[in-house]
Amino acid sequence: MNDNKQFNDLYAFVQVAKLGSFSKAAQALNVQPSALSHRISDLEGRLKIKLLNRTTRAVSTTEAGQQLLERIAPLFSGIQQELGALVDFTHEMRGKIRINCPERPAYELIYPRLSGFFADNPDMELEIFINNRYCDIVAERFDFGVRSGKDVAGDMVAVPISAPNQMALVASPVYLARFGAPKALKELAKHRCAVISFNPEYRLSEWEFMENKQLVKIRVPESLVFNSTLLVKQAALDGLAVAWLPQSWVQAALEAGKLVEILPQTAITYPPMYLYYPQNRHKTAAMAALIAALRVAGA
Repeated sequence: MNDNKQFNDLYAFVQVAKLGSFSKAAQALNVQPSALSHRISDLEGRLKIKLLNRTTRAVSTTEAGQQLLERIAPLFSGIQQELGALVDFTHEMRGKIRINCPERPAYELIYPRLSGFFADNPDMELEIFINNRYCDIVAERFDFGVRSGKDVAGDMVAVPISAPNQMALVASPVYLARFGAPKALKELAKHRCAVISFNPEYRLSEWEFMENKQLVKIRVPESLVFNSTLLVKQAALDGLAVAWLPQSWVQAALEAGKLVEILPQTAITYPPMYLYYPQNRHKTAAMAALIAALRVAGA
């Protein structure tokens, strides 16, 4: 049996099964539908099993055909990916990069550094998926994830892309004039608070502080709940509530007097944000360049 013919006919079968049409598959393969139909019939004859159900309106896989499709389609996809990866040896910046990232780092750390980078490399494609939930980047086929250092799994390669992350308890002058500023952390329970919701079941309403070198956790009222740190910040700016946010996220508003930091001596500092990826992940030239562009200076 001719191995090349077998390989080509299996690829043709995958295209017909995926598209559900001989005419569409023939167009994709640049052959005549009648010739393609003959090739599939020939393949079925050699295998001595029916792979496709044909009607005048549609084409569908048989049970055996569906099993074959599920097993060999990923192999063809893998071959295509590996052929695409050969562009690394040309040192050209091509291909798509997918990043799963929480909202604040996407706006503050990723986009500002990559806008110029991708403008200089027009053949590259970038997908930033903003997601405040924890995500399995391997299962969901992302090239990179972005999380705080304490949340990155030990089997990942982690690249620091920020300084340590100091938090700030903030409110607007309008809010403080109306409700007063808490003099102690326990008084937060009497204030209106805007909290972030990472998913419908979990709200970050237990805020953490350092007092007398001890970690203190304060459960605050869920007066306003958003799944967006932008809206939490905006609620604080509008005088609607107290917010607990990364200081870098509110620094400009603090300097402009639009927000006031409350009890700054209790601010807690978390590890830096990291860009991470699996240890066994093949890095294309584009991915390596992106890592270099995002890595914090000196790390």
